[in-house]
Parts: sequence; C-alpha cells; structure tokens
Amino acid sequence: MDIDRRDFIKYGVLGVGAAALLGPGATVSASESARKEDLGGYGSFMKPSGKEVHIAGHALSWWVNKFQLPLHIYFAPAIRQNVRAFRRVFQDLYPKGHIRFAAKACAHPEVFKIVIREGAGIDVASYYETRCALESGAPPEQLDLNGNCKEDFLITRAIQTDMLIVADSIEEFQVISRIAKQMGKSPRVVMRISGFELGQVTAEAVFTAGKWTKFGACLEDIPDFLKTLGSHPHVRFLGFHTHIGSQITDLDPYLAVLGKLIELGRLLKETGRNCEIINIGGGFPLSYVNREEWDRFMERVLEGYLASQKGDMSRIFIWHNRTGGFETGPDGRIDTSHWNDDKFYSPYPKEKMVEAILKGRVKVRGKSVNTVKALKALGEPALVIEPGRSLVGDSAVTLARVSQARKIGGWHNLLTLEMGVTSLGTALVYMPVHRWEIINDHDRKDPEPFEAFVGGNLCFSGDMLAKYKISLQRKPLRGDIVLIRDTGSYGPQFFASNANSFPRPARVLVDTDGRLTVMRKRDTYEEIFSL
Repeated sequence: MDIDRRDFIKYGVLGVGAAALLGPGATVSASESARKEDLGGYGSFMKPSGKEVHIAGHALSWWVNKFQLPLHIYFAPAIRQNVRAFRRVFQDLYPKGHIRFAAKACAHPEVFKIVIREGAGIDVASYYETRCALESGAPPEQLDLNGNCKEDFLITRAIQTDMLIVADSIEEFQVISRIAKQMGKSPRVVMRISGFELGQVTAEAVFTAGKWTKFGACLEDIPDFLKTLGSHPHVRFLGFHTHIGSQITDLDPYLAVLGKLIELGRLLKETGRNCEIINIGGGFPLSYVNREEWDRFMERVLEGYLASQKGDMSRIFIWHNRTGGFETGPDGRIDTSHWNDDKFYSPYPKEKMVEAILKGRVKVRGKSVNTVKALKALGEPALVIEPGRSLVGDSAVTLARVSQARKIGGWHNLLTLEMGVTSLGTALVYMPVHRWEIINDHDRKDPEPFEAFVGGNLCFSGDMLAKYKISLQRKPLRGDIVLIRDTGSYGPQFFASNANSFPRPARVLVDTDGRLTVMRKRDTYEEIFSL
C-alpha cells in the first residue's frame, strides 16, 4: 500500500491506554480494551481533535507533561513500511539486492531490531554502533563496517566476526591485510571509491564521492591497486563501494557511478577474481515537499533577491538575503538556469530511486546498457544499498514551544523556539526544507498565513532552525507548540549536545500496538554536570 507522506498528520486514531514510562528502553503495552488496528501508514499516527491533537492515542498535553519539550516522536510502522518498499523493488527487479541500514541516521537498538526483523542488515561506522547492532540480533555477516577512521581493535572485531569491511583507502586496506595476516584470518573486503566528476549533486557538506572528500580511494588509483592483490592472498577482495552523499535527488549521478563500478568489476575479473559485491551506498532522497511547493520555494528565493536589488527588502525570503542555490556572478547578477544546492523534492523519492536505477541505463566502457543486464553480464554480483534517511526520515516529528514572534529588519518576522539547532542538527549543515504547523488549537487559522524565519535558543548566531520563511496557519503566541515534520534522520541525535547547558530532549518510539519505547530520556541537571 503506497502512502502519501502528506497524510502523516491526518484523521485516524490509535487508541492506547495511558501507562507510565519507566525510563530509557522502558516499554508499555496497549490496554486490553484498546483498539488494535493495523496502522498501515502515517494517517493513524495523529488526529486533530478540537483544540487538542492526539498523538498515538494520547493527548498533546499528555506528551508535554510526560516528556516535556522539545520532544522527538518516532513511528515504528513507517520504518517497517520503508524497508519493505525497498525489498519489493529488489524482489521485482534484481533478487540479488541487499539492504544495509545506515546506522548513523538513527542509531538505537529498537530501530536496529525493526530493520533486522524486516530482513535488512546494518552499515556501521563505530565500535558502539557495531556492538549495538550485534546485541540487537544482526547476523555478523550482514554487518558492513564503514568509515574513514577505523581503529585497530574495531578492524580486529570485524575480522573475528566475519563482518564485511569497507576499506576506505588503499592505505587502510594494507592495515586490514596486516592485521588479518597476524590473526590467520581471511576477511571479506570491498574498496570504497571516490574521485568522481559529478558536478554539484547535493550540498557540499554532504557530498562524499568527489575529488575533494576525506572518504574513499581515488578512482584513478584503482587499476594499479588491483594489480597488487596477489600480495594479499589472505584477503578475500570481493568488489567495490561508493556513497555519493545525502539527499541525492537526481538519477544521473547514481547511473554514472554504478557504470564506473561495473567497469572496475570487469577489471577485477581480468585479474582472475570474481566481482561479488557492488555497493552504491545510500543518499536516496525524501520529498519533503511536493513539486509545486519546491518550485514555489525557488521562485520565492529568486523573487526576494531580485526585489532587494531594486530596494524592496520586504520580500527577502532567505536569511541574510542569500540566494540559496542560485549562484551570483562577479557582477552580482543571479544565474537562474539551475539550482546549485541541496534539493528537497525528487521525482524518485526513497525506493523509487533504486527502482529507477535498476530500470535505467549505465555506460560501461563506452556502451549504454540496461542496468540489470550490465550486472548480469558481470556475473550477477550482490547489489548492496545503504539507505538511512530514506528508511527513518519520514518516521518522526519534532515538537517545540514558541517563545516569541517579533519583527527584525523592519520587515520580517522572526519566530524563536525553546529549542536549539543541536536538536534539529541538519540545520547546522545545510538549509533543510520542512513542513511546519502550530499543533495546539490546530484548526484555528488567520485570514493570511504567518511567515517567519525561525531562530533557536542558543547563544550563537548560527542557531537558525529555518533560514527561509516558513508558513504557519496563524500568528503564533507565546506557549504555542510548533510541529516539524520528517525529522527522523540525523537531526534529533547526530549533533545533540548540552550547549548552554540545555538538556538534550527525549526521543520516543511509538509502535503499532501502542507500545512506547523511550529511546532517550530528557537530561537532568545532575546528568549534565556529572563527571
């Protein structure tokens, strides 16, 4: 069943009994009289009901009193549904496809257990991610050890358990080989590749496959590297890996790098070895808005900038009068031919990107070939993907309380929330586009939407939660609660800290039967200042 993610907050209800939560990892079950309907999608997660919305059967006030604000709430059925959607694509088009959840997107035992039960493995990049995955029940052979800075003890652990090791450089491959030889083991290894000429495919901070990146061995160095494999007979070298970056909305970059990896697979076969694995990483995008909303977003950026050049500062749409992804030349004129930055709409969201890749055409040694035919010609290697954002991104919402709304610069509204950018960490890296709304007294609206930039509560100027003007259904009042959609990946936990000694907020996972798991409890004063 395909679910339109715009139905995340719609009518429907999950009835559960109000039960006490004991602490991190604690769970509660629905009462016997609770309705046990199959949610099947986001529509049953929230229900506007008069002046108070209900989330998983609990009134908004219950959530606020129980966990305080800000608060991150995750929806387990959405994660399951996303894994299943990727699996269906492989079942239909390339049965030798494998999923490895990118742990960094939302590392937690309960999340790991969900993806493991759905038949996915896990891509880990640290010792604790590895330990968490193993203790959550992941078979070691379905764990891929990634990352550009693996410690000796972590490599040793991976070799002991027969995890697949993604060598991040030729130098690291040599370290793996040395440790394996000392252990008398034969680890499974693939090489991560970078150095692709792809142009601007996403925000620079999350582009990981170009020439200027700390990740991967340079594509140009691989032919000579393959000639040295005979010096490492105890290493089972199985193939190649790449990861373009995050939120890759266009199909062409995936087809370009996959074609190159298939070419490398042919070179590997010429050394007398089989290419058993090709891993194209993750980065499969969410569509945070629809096509019309995204087009209008870019129009507002352009209109605001051009109006400011004529002296009208009232229509500026981007903080500090930036031009977003539209570049300006030395003469100050804006290039409107393309958007040169992160995009938040894609015609190929989530599993649709993998489907388009498999139905597309790759260039292999100068010839355009259907992707599946090219893989079969190589011997049908396992095609591995590492979705992170696309498995958990649209599984969560974030709630935060309004502090104040005021004017700045004479023209513009600034909304301040009782939440810092460390609780919406993607805003530290680039300019994420989300849907926002006031969730208490949800149905009350002003004649005109209220537009504002959004700042956080931390004592530095970079603490901007929205550097573009968001639109709310009415002017917010002090104490109102704002909901931000699609915050399940990275943002709530990747950059979480106690900046200004604020507590890190609670994170709670809601399951189909009404069971709640406290993924993280809110920090106490004693925990913040403990030694």
